[in-house]
Amino acid sequence: MGRERRTEDSNDHATKEAHESLSTDPENSSSTTQTTFEADSDTTDSPLSAMNDDSGGISIRERLQTESSGGVFANKDLVRSDTIIDEDRIVGRDDQLARVVDNLKPVLQDEGIPDMLLSGPSGTGKSLIIHAVCKQIVELCESQGKVFGVLSINCEGPKTADRAVYRLVKAAADDLGVDPGVPQTGVSTDQKLERLYELMREHYDGVIFILDEIDLLEGPYQEAEYNSLIYQLSRARKLADFDGPISLTTITNYADFMKNLNSRAQSSYNPDDIFFDDYDATQLRSILKYRRDAFKPESLSDDVIPLVAAFGSQTHGDARKAIDLLRWAGELAERRGSDTVTESDVRKAQEKYTENRKLRHISGISTQKKLSTYAVAATAHHTKENSEWIPAGPAFKTYQFIADTMDAEQYSRETFVNHVTEQSTYGVLDFERRGRGRGRGVHMYFSLSEDPETIMETIREDSRFADLAHEDPTISSVVREQMKKFRSNS
Repeated sequence: MGRERRTEDSNDHATKEAHESLSTDPENSSSTTQTTFEADSDTTDSPLSAMNDDSGGISIRERLQTESSGGVFANKDLVRSDTIIDEDRIVGRDDQLARVVDNLKPVLQDEGIPDMLLSGPSGTGKSLIIHAVCKQIVELCESQGKVFGVLSINCEGPKTADRAVYRLVKAAADDLGVDPGVPQTGVSTDQKLERLYELMREHYDGVIFILDEIDLLEGPYQEAEYNSLIYQLSRARKLADFDGPISLTTITNYADFMKNLNSRAQSSYNPDDIFFDDYDATQLRSILKYRRDAFKPESLSDDVIPLVAAFGSQTHGDARKAIDLLRWAGELAERRGSDTVTESDVRKAQEKYTENRKLRHISGISTQKKLSTYAVAATAHHTKENSEWIPAGPAFKTYQFIADTMDAEQYSRETFVNHVTEQSTYGVLDFERRGRGRGRGVHMYFSLSEDPETIMETIREDSRFADLAHEDPTISSVVREQMKKFRSNS
């Protein structure tokens, strides 16, 4: 049977917002890395950070087998941002929800359904809405004796269209309980597509493809590989000789994503573009109120949810982060042995969320990733124009110079870009592709979320990079020369 497979950062200012009037509105969820904070610990990322000199010799097994005494949580899953919640907990996305429902409703009458593009900032409900609606569509189709396939993948992992197609095959096979029928490697993309189409014809009455974070499917070539995949899947009904309704839904943070598509993809993919804007503090309060039953009655102080919402609204209105922050505050309360989550717990959780979190991540990445990140930070630091967005070309040339200076192995531009863009997952930077005008191509740009000099200093704490401080004047000359060449070609 068809089954849905996807289970998906001033304190005074925050305090002021926390005491503003309450209202009711939105909700959100999406896949994210879960973080657990240890109270008063500087090693919160370590799985053994709970062990310390005061452990009294209690083993890991004994700790795991010790039953919890009390606590503040009643259903902790409700404050995990990757939990797919019930539809009655979705608030504040009425317009977007209505459009998705209207677009998918015809499948219940075996009628055609449109393609969709869900765009907007992270944590604003895109994945939540589409998967919540699809869950209901699957169940309603079952009641009619039909099988609706929800084939959903996140494009951050595959990187290439070939791997993405295989993941779609695997999603369908897992859903249906059958063998994928093709190997991950050793056969062509066309063979994988044909297997995907075969599974569709044999088992499904209707299908929706969901490509989350579609903009990350760039591949190694100048032209992003999402063009090829979008072109193929938007024509899947014809190519697969499939009788039922099919929809291709792409999800991206970029509102102007369609401008990046080549002419072939644009000609075949004409989606209903549904935009999801940022949540404000009032909306985040409503989202958190609908998760309040994650905690035991009377375990939340009255000021906790408003303060969490205020902090969340300062970090671009990302509901996932607000939900995570509420959970972290609860975890801190439990670790200090309290049965009540207080404002102090929220502030401590917020401090531990922001305090050197990104820098600790940078300290732990591989040498090549440090080198790539250092090159971007150095380019940003030494750029005469002090531009917020750094082009990948000059940053790569800086990388090559620094690698040569360190006598380190130099990787290709593709690998360099992959190493840098991977850091966006951890909030170290952002990236986007931009056109430079007619006939000048599309270029990758990076924007650091931390002070470039601080990033450089953090990386130089690694003894292998320590001597780079003495190379600053030369690196500065290289950066300015490369940026000058880049600008002159604009």
